[in-house]
Amino acid sequence: MIAMEPVPAWCLVNGEWTEREDPVMAACDPQGGDVYAAMAALGFEPWCRIGDEEFATGPLTLAVYSREKPPLQFLLQLEGNVGNVVEHVFAEALPDAMNLLASWAPVAQAGALVELVRRLAVDDGEASPVLRPSAPPRPFTTGATSSTAMDRVGS
Repeated sequence: MIAMEPVPAWCLVNGEWTEREDPVMAACDPQGGDVYAAMAALGFEPWCRIGDEEFATGPLTLAVYSREKPPLQFLLQLEGNVGNVVEHVFAEALPDAMNLLASWAPVAQAGALVELVRRLAVDDGEASPVLRPSAPPRPFTTGATSSTAMDRVGS
């Protein structure tokens, strides 16, 4: 049997961050077992998702799983669109999970909205290129004129 180093995960416990062994990764096969099977074996069930998993190009999806009781009652699974990396963050109880959602949901929501707008801007039914400003943003300096997004779109 191959001995593996424990995979650390951040945990929010009573409003304080601590680092512990990721119980999901500890339950996986050392050669990379099924994460979802390990989550189910530990009693985690889907609770909510922010960001659409079908938007493969969305910057971030945040899925929350819960189980009946602590320790580490809530699992927040962060999936980014770069590479094949999934991060786990745990919350001891509901107040900790709600604090994490309040802090992190806006990032996933913003990414989902950007992806939705990008898809709505399609003329021919295929994904449009990433929306970019027509000119690079100007840094703020003393005496600089202000510009708005509408100014840049019109130029």
